[in-house]
Amino acid sequence: RNRRRSLLALAVLVAGFVALALAAGFVAQTFEGLSEGAIRGGLGHLQILKAGALEAEEDRSLGAALPEGEALAARLRRDPDVAEVLPRSSFMGLLSTGPHSVAFLGTAVDPGREARFMDVEARIRNGAVAPGGRGSRWLSEDPAAREVVLGIGLARSLQATVGSSLTLMATTKDGALNALDVEVVGLQDLGLKELNERSLVVSLGSAEQLLDAGGARGRLSVVLKRPERLDRVLPRLAALAGPGAEARPWTELASFYRQVRLLYVAIFGFMFLVLGLVVLLATANVLLMGVMERVRAFGVLRALGLKPGQLLALLQWEALWMGAAGSALGLAATLLLRAGLNALHVQMPAPPGSSHGYELNIHFVPAVYLGVALLLQAVLQLSALFPGLKAARLRITEALRHV
Repeated sequence: RNRRRSLLALAVLVAGFVALALAAGFVAQTFEGLSEGAIRGGLGHLQILKAGALEAEEDRSLGAALPEGEALAARLRRDPDVAEVLPRSSFMGLLSTGPHSVAFLGTAVDPGREARFMDVEARIRNGAVAPGGRGSRWLSEDPAAREVVLGIGLARSLQATVGSSLTLMATTKDGALNALDVEVVGLQDLGLKELNERSLVVSLGSAEQLLDAGGARGRLSVVLKRPERLDRVLPRLAALAGPGAEARPWTELASFYRQVRLLYVAIFGFMFLVLGLVVLLATANVLLMGVMERVRAFGVLRALGLKPGQLLALLQWEALWMGAAGSALGLAATLLLRAGLNALHVQMPAPPGSSHGYELNIHFVPAVYLGVALLLQAVLQLSALFPGLKAARLRITEALRHV
């Protein structure tokens, strides 16, 4: 008897479910992308570094290095929760083509381990190649190779291409000036303009020759087999590292991640608040109007012997089935739309502070779907309760005369 009203209520429920569920899937993708970018960008799940190293000045990074970094890395790899330990060192200096010199921020890594556990291939960008040269690539695992991967902005500043020969200049741990000739084998995009203009990567072997650092390592990035065990593993690895070192989780080291996450939480939180209020008010309004327009029908039911409590229960059951049907249809519509949008491979614009965009991939978030269904159901039950109480208290004669 009320097909149009019932269909309208179902349409509002389905639209509300889809809007909230898809928005939550997009937020989940955004936060996962931020965390994975930080972890696979070189931080790992935790880092072992010398006590007080974070407070040390950048130009004295060797003084704040782990003196027996390689030996410590070997011990940490024997831990059952550790998938790999990636030694790395940071240093500063000048990069020269002869006529031009530019300051750089260098990172020395183990090329093989870095390629297997960090997202290095995604950062490599094609660039201009010298005649007869090869395409842009990552560092080789040959310990004798003297190679460098430049940030795209740094390469642009020096007008360097893949195959160019450059000279690295830096101070050793004793303060002496040293130089090393290297070949550009790749260009990388780190996502931030400032990093692209100053960053370069060399192998640990090249850095040892340039800096005379021996087995010292600036920090050890630890990749865990089961990241969810980070809180349990962290104290054990800190104790294994010894009194002169400390262990820090990636969340403490990724300042950019924390800042962007706070920004997104504020933006998405406000968006969810507005969207949620619109959905809830629309849902409540449709059901309230549906109940109030049926007061005369309720009067007839009361005249036929239906008790006030039975009338109230009838409305609650109606809201229950309406919510279940709306949530089921909303879930089906959400899954279909999610699959369709993901199949389109939509390219999103670059987020704040990034130099490139990313592909839209709305995540499947069962907990959110359940939460949205329960929230809509609660709104329906409350929306049916108050007018139901009012209709149940009406006298039969008043209900029959209601217009």
